[in-house]
Formats: sequence, C-alpha cells, structure tokens
Amino acid sequence: MTIPVIFSTGSLYPFGLDRAYGWAAETGYEGVEIMMDERWDTHQYTYLSHLADRHGIPVLALHTPLYKGAWRLDPGETLVRSAGLAEKVGAPVVVVHPPPQGRLLSRWAEGPLKEGRAYDVSVAVENMPRHQARNVFSIRRRSCFRPEQLFGLGDVTLDTSHVAASGLDLMKVYGKLAGQLRHVHLSDSDLSGGDQHRLPGKGKLPLKEFLAALERDGYPGAVSLELKPWPLGTPNPDVIQKRMREALHFTREGLEG
Repeated sequence: MTIPVIFSTGSLYPFGLDRAYGWAAETGYEGVEIMMDERWDTHQYTYLSHLADRHGIPVLALHTPLYKGAWRLDPGETLVRSAGLAEKVGAPVVVVHPPPQGRLLSRWAEGPLKEGRAYDVSVAVENMPRHQARNVFSIRRRSCFRPEQLFGLGDVTLDTSHVAASGLDLMKVYGKLAGQLRHVHLSDSDLSGGDQHRLPGKGKLPLKEFLAALERDGYPGAVSLELKPWPLGTPNPDVIQKRMREALHFTREGLEG
C-alpha cells in the first residue's frame, strides 16, 4: 500500500487556510493535516468540507491547537471534540501533544485521551522536543520526549525535528516506537540544537533511511510535511510552491527506497 504524503497547514500558518490548502493541492500532495487554532475556519466542519471539495484532496489529519483549546473549550475538551470532528470529516488521525510536565500523564490518558479514542479515529500522541533547563529551578521541559515515556500510550505521532531537538538518534527512536506509530511529522535538522523543522534534505537527519524503513515495515499512516514558513520561502508564493514540490519529491523518493 502506498504511504500518502500530506502537507500540514501549520507549515504556512501566517497565510489563510484556503491558500495553504490550495497550494498543497496544486503542488501534488495527497491530502492535508489541519493545524487547528482559535480561528473558526480551522475547526468548522462545513468549511473544512468545502475546502476538501474545492481543492480535490482530503483532510487526512487534524492537529489539536498548540497552546489553547478551540471552540472556547479547555485542551482536554478540545481533544475529545476534535476526535468527533475528525470522524465527521473522514480524517483518520488526530495529533495531540501530551500535557506539560507537572501534570499527571496517567490522569490525562484515562480522561481526555481515552474519551477521544471512543470515536472511530486514531488519537496519536506526539513525541515532544526536550527543552533545556535555563537554570536549576526550571521545569520548562516537556514530557514525552523519550520513546520510553510514550510506551503504554497507544498510537503515537513521531516528529523527526523533535527527535533531533532532544538529542536522540532517529533510527533508534523509530525502532522503539514502530509498533505504536500511526502518524509522522517529517522535517530536517542540522543537529545543532533546537526544534528546527527544516526542509527535508537540508539537514543531517537520515530521512531517506527513515522513509525507506517506513515503506519496508508496512507503516499504516501518512507522512505529513510539517515545516516552518521561512525555510519554505515565505512570503513569496512562487518560492513556497517550488519548495513544497521539492519536499514532496524528496519524500516520495525516500519512500521508494
């Protein structure tokens, strides 16, 4: 089965959703991942269905908001409602960040995560980048940056830039999480630190090896290009679309081994 290559609208968050969705279709992606935020366009069923019909490619993943809830709900309630929305629009996956360190992961897993999984969708918990403490009293580091912290949480999303930002080996992390893997966020890093989300092939991660392993192992999900706007050429539309095509070509070439 061919692994779909899709584009995260969060890669172009300074632009309107319609333009990012349209560029994904024009440059050949097989679907989109909607990065939800406070804008109603990103979590309104009728509008998302309209975009899918207009541009001819489906919504294949929803990503819950990064910092706040949607629909004026808290993050836990937003997770559950997002799973219902995903089922309604036909998106098979909801990507969700785990709660920050300091909140009980088990309570979250038995509450909103379990409720979201009552819908006919996969709710895939994303590995987080390790935040380096600025001083001995800092507790800014996120939970779930090591694969072991994701064991027992069911379906996961593997973000390659987050792996690099955590100082971990991508292929070793993949080997540990392959059985739980349901979604992939693909981007590159020069391994100098930080959560970079560079264009694939513009860094030092073994992305071609990783993509070949996904294909070889029968990975059941999609590969979603989750990048940053400026490496994509923002604000120049021609450069953006050129680089989107190049990233798509790189990814498909890697999946073909």
